[in-house]
Amino acid sequence: MSAHEWRLFPAGTVPECTTAAWYRDREHAPHLEQDAHRARLMASAGFVALTAATRGYRTVVDLGAGDGGLLSLLGPAMTGWGYDLMPANLAAAKGRGVDVRYGDVLTDPIEWADIAVCTEMLEHLVDPHAFVRTVGEHARALVCSSPWQERPGTAYEHHTWAWDHEGYRMLVEQGGWVVQRQRSVGPFQVLLAVRQ
Repeated sequence: MSAHEWRLFPAGTVPECTTAAWYRDREHAPHLEQDAHRARLMASAGFVALTAATRGYRTVVDLGAGDGGLLSLLGPAMTGWGYDLMPANLAAAKGRGVDVRYGDVLTDPIEWADIAVCTEMLEHLVDPHAFVRTVGEHARALVCSSPWQERPGTAYEHHTWAWDHEGYRMLVEQGGWVVQRQRSVGPFQVLLAVRQ
């Protein structure tokens, strides 16, 4: 662990908030309609569009799609689907007219795509390092976001990891990715990386 990355839970434990059961009865959060989250979703969708335009990729899988807010921003040239653990999010995604499926992206078989999206998701995992490597075995581009100012004692209570800008970049690079873009959007950082 570097000085730019913080584990927010005791090593060797599995916080309850990282389990599928914890998500089962939670209420859906309409992030696209919330000002702070809307900006980072728009920035993430912009990175997806940039990757599609420059590399010709046409498929997107949103790993931790929530209610499909990001998927609803994709243009008609893109084919996208996502996975989430909250039944309330799946119901809300239907209302958006997007394809969000129930699935645990850590353990269930999933359908991969050219571009993988992990917005506000990696900081909820026990081992984000391994997951970033796994994504790299299946996708050709990665768009991810996470808070950049959180630290031990000031982070959201259900986050398990925190990174500053350099730490987030290192997390992605250790997974074999080449970072193309990284920017701050309010309290969030949004990053685009590709496989060589």
